[in-house]
Amino acid sequence: MNETMREKKLILDTSAILSRRVSLMVSNVATTPSVLDEIKLGKIARYTGFSKEIMEIHVPGEKSLDAVRDAARATGDLQELSITDIDVIALALDLSGILVTDDYAMQNVASRLGLEFMGADLKPIDRDIRWQYRCTGCGRIFQQHVDTCPVCGHGTKRAVRSYKKRQ
Repeated sequence: MNETMREKKLILDTSAILSRRVSLMVSNVATTPSVLDEIKLGKIARYTGFSKEIMEIHVPGEKSLDAVRDAARATGDLQELSITDIDVIALALDLSGILVTDDYAMQNVASRLGLEFMGADLKPIDRDIRWQYRCTGCGRIFQQHVDTCPVCGHGTKRAVRSYKKRQ
């Protein structure tokens, strides 16, 4: 673990906790109540139960939640994020911490917000992606999420609108 990681809070999502690659028994980790709600059974649940005495548990602020939703709308990732995902990114924003997740949609939104992030088990993304939605029937393109094409009634699929290599 490098110096920056020792100084900053590591904000853990569910995948980071399940990976067991980050110790929950250190003072620089934090998460949200919604993450702990997702982990209810088995050894990991007992481990997180013991770790609650050391790990910081925070509810993110409304201003940060709104900023995350706005950034996710801009990248086209909003439909891919759960409420828990949004909570975790917002907490990283609140605490100016390093987001630890293997979820590429979360990393993409974090990048848009200028947050540091790292993978728990997987290599982190190396490009910022903007998504659009394409009708599987008529091919019409939508900049925002649409389940059903209003022109022909077919479903839509998410497709890359643009991407930029991360610096």
